[in-house]
Amino acid sequence: MKPFPEPLVKRNITQTALWLLFASACVIVGLYPLAYLLAPGNIALLLLKSEGLVNNGMWKAGFFTHILAGGIALMVGWSQFIPQWRSRYLAVHRVLGRVYVIAVIVSATAAISIAPFSSTGTIASIGFGSLGVIWLATTILAWRSIHQRNWQQHERLMTYSYAACFAAVTLRFWLPALIGVFQLKFSTAYPIVAWLCWVPNLAFAFWINSWRQAKSN
Repeated sequence: MKPFPEPLVKRNITQTALWLLFASACVIVGLYPLAYLLAPGNIALLLLKSEGLVNNGMWKAGFFTHILAGGIALMVGWSQFIPQWRSRYLAVHRVLGRVYVIAVIVSATAAISIAPFSSTGTIASIGFGSLGVIWLATTILAWRSIHQRNWQQHERLMTYSYAACFAAVTLRFWLPALIGVFQLKFSTAYPIVAWLCWVPNLAFAFWINSWRQAKSN
């Protein structure tokens, strides 16, 4: 049997490692909202909110709805981008796709509703609110396009949708970096992260879609 060329083997190993890193980050961050449910008291972001807001039933319901549904979307969405899995397990792909769309609609709607209550002001509120709107819009349009059998448009829009969803992961990389490495105060870092966690993601999604388009031509 003729061995695979060494560059091809290295490329496959690198791609596999990146996919494992990507999938692990999605699953771990997707499970993170459970910490809020299992903790005996307020943790993380809840400690930065005013006592009146944390004790507000409507806000707390919106917050927990957002993080729990968002966690589900993050955990199921990454697998939808593996072509071999899509073709081999088409029925599973469709079921997970429906779960993803429902979870996004629930999470993004809740995110938009609580965005005005950001603890660091208007810039953060607009940033997270814009993310919620884009996430919701791209997901609904992607769902609509698949029902219209526009496969390429569906793939492009879902790429944007999951790039927005992946903001939950990139936020947890950028925020410690801004605070720990660049020594910014949380009140300064958080409004920056409200944009930094998703704008580069969408730019990367645009590059992926452009590359696919060029490849297909």
